[in-house]
Amino acid sequence: MPGAIDRWRGFLGQIEGRHREVRAEGEASGRQFVMSIAAGGDPLPLSHQLMALKSRLQDLESKIEDTWHAKVSDAFSDEGIPDEVRDREFYVGRDLKHSLDDLREEIEPRLFAELARQRYQHALAQAREVHCQACGRRREAPITFRIVELACSCGARTLFDPGELMLSVAGIGSHAIAQEASVQQWRAMRAAEYRKNRYRPPAPLEAVIDVERSQIAYWHAYLQVRSQFEPEMGRDLTMEIRSRMEDFYVRHAEYEPAWVQAGRPRSI
Repeated sequence: MPGAIDRWRGFLGQIEGRHREVRAEGEASGRQFVMSIAAGGDPLPLSHQLMALKSRLQDLESKIEDTWHAKVSDAFSDEGIPDEVRDREFYVGRDLKHSLDDLREEIEPRLFAELARQRYQHALAQAREVHCQACGRRREAPITFRIVELACSCGARTLFDPGELMLSVAGIGSHAIAQEASVQQWRAMRAAEYRKNRYRPPAPLEAVIDVERSQIAYWHAYLQVRSQFEPEMGRDLTMEIRSRMEDFYVRHAEYEPAWVQAGRPRSI
């Protein structure tokens, strides 16, 4: 009969495999719906679909630690497995849970980014001309995701509406595309948070700074892409990052003694 460690590892493999199957099924279904509304339509059902998928995946993730506390820890004790091995195996499970959490969180922005890209292509295929309301001069319509004022050589200004489809590209895709593009920095940020949380409080200074710098790198990558939809975000990138980092400094770093004793060092 397999030992407690082998049974535990086998259980984790089952959870990982089932999680992968549910993700694949859910994402395939989501992509089918994306195709059905690429040329127009309400994206709200996709949000509802993803909420149900998220719930199923979270249930699987929660089984890891629930099972550990209900059965596995006692089984390790019954077999006389040393505490250091028990701790190692607990974190094997917790690391898998964190990994599955990341994979789940990546699905929604990936699908909405795909919907935004498909809508963008449909919007480009529509009529791309605008006429001056004063002199009637025709010009190629600019690529914009919001209603803008266009100046004509005659001196008049014309309000240009890019159309519902193009407007929806920004509404659907400004966060999703930026998040998808910065996913490597996002993963690094989450990994730094997990590493810090493995310390029994208080965390060492280097762990706090690691989290801080990984967050800054994420926001820098994210905002550079999002500013393509919302140009005002790109006018002062440092200010935008600083404003988003304030929550970390005030609500998290401020409660880390090592960071406070070091003089509250800020990288931004």
